[in-house]
Amino acid sequence: MISTRFFRVYMKAVRAFTLIELLIVVAIIGILAAIGTLNLRQATERALKSSDAANLHTIATALQSYYADYNTLPPADREAGPFPSHTPDYQNVGNGPAGGGSSDGLPWLLVEQGYIANPKTMFCPKYLRRYQGGKTLRGDYARYHNFRYAYSGPHPTATGEGGGWGKNIMSGEVWLVRDLHVAADAGWNRDRYPDYPADYKYPWGEGEWENQLEHALYADFAVRTVVGGTDDPPETVEETR
Repeated sequence: MISTRFFRVYMKAVRAFTLIELLIVVAIIGILAAIGTLNLRQATERALKSSDAANLHTIATALQSYYADYNTLPPADREAGPFPSHTPDYQNVGNGPAGGGSSDGLPWLLVEQGYIANPKTMFCPKYLRRYQGGKTLRGDYARYHNFRYAYSGPHPTATGEGGGWGKNIMSGEVWLVRDLHVAADAGWNRDRYPDYPADYKYPWGEGEWENQLEHALYADFAVRTVVGGTDDPPETVEETR
C-alpha cells in the first residue's frame, strides 16, 4: 500500500516543471510579446498616418473656403507659436513654425478665423505626439510648434515658391501643405546639426523607406505620399534604382 507521504512526493514531482521546460515557456512568452509589440507599433503608425492624411483633407477644405472668401490664399507664418506671424514684425528666420523650424508654416489665422476648428489639425500627428516636451528656438512655446505643417502659400516678403504663387497657386499641381519638406541637415538650423534640432526625420515609411516618406497636399487638393522633400512617389524612385 502506497503511503500518504510517498503519494504527495510523487504528485509534487509530476506537477513540477523542469528548468528546460521553464526556459521554453519563457522563450515562447518573449516571442509572443515581441510579435505583439511589433503589431501594436505598426497599427499605431498606420493610425497616425491615416490621421495625417485626414488632417490634410480638412486643411484643403479650409484653404478652399478661405480662397472663396478672399480670392487668394492666406499668407504664410514665419514664427513658431500659436498666433499668426505673417506681419513684418515676425520675419526673423530661425524659429519658423514648420520643418523643424526651417519652413514657412500653415497660417494660424485659419484657426483664429474658424476655418479649422481643432488646433491639433495644424500638426502632423506623429510630430505632435513626439515633440510635446522642449521649447521652440525662441519664445516659451512647446517645441511641437516647430513642426506645424510646412506651407507654400503667399508670403509678404518672399519671392519664388513661397510668395510667387499669389492668386494663381490654385491652378497647378504645386504642393500647398506637407509634413516636413526640409530635412534636419538642410534647413536654417543646420549649423546646429547634429546637436539640435537633428532629432527629427520624415515621418512615414516602412522597411527600406522608414523615415523617408511624407504626406503632401497639392493644389489639385490631392493628398499623396511622396519621398521626403520631393514630389516623387516612392514607386517612381523605386523604378529608377
